[in-house]
Amino acid sequence: MKKTILLALMCIAAIACDKKEDTAPQPELNAISVPYRQATKVSASGTDLKVELKEVTDSRCPINASCVSAGSAKLVLTVSDATSEVDVSVEFEGGSKDNAQEFQLGGATYILSVSEVLPYPELPKSPRLEDYKIGVSIEKK
Repeated sequence: MKKTILLALMCIAAIACDKKEDTAPQPELNAISVPYRQATKVSASGTDLKVELKEVTDSRCPINASCVSAGSAKLVLTVSDATSEVDVSVEFEGGSKDNAQEFQLGGATYILSVSEVLPYPELPKSPRLEDYKIGVSIEKK
């Protein structure tokens, strides 16, 4: 009898501790692959923008190394529409969900999100700048 009561209390405790997500699901943004120094068209709420990866400073820990911190990749992208352009700086931290930067272009406000930075560093070599491709999505605010 004691075992049954103990088992029932454990089940109730497990159900009570179950975490529920009350937030509405965020819409999935389609990331476009942007290669280094090649203008790529990205659609943002019906507006076509061109995105070009200008600079990459990659200090992420190589996949085959032990590091104290994971590091990050600092990116500079040029975003343009038919009339103007702006440089947008983003710091990409792989485990973070906050790899986004707000910017203004042509009187509108956009949010640029980076979902991946490839290739990932690996010892003993470092990726060449020409090898970098990043996953980018832009949303009109």
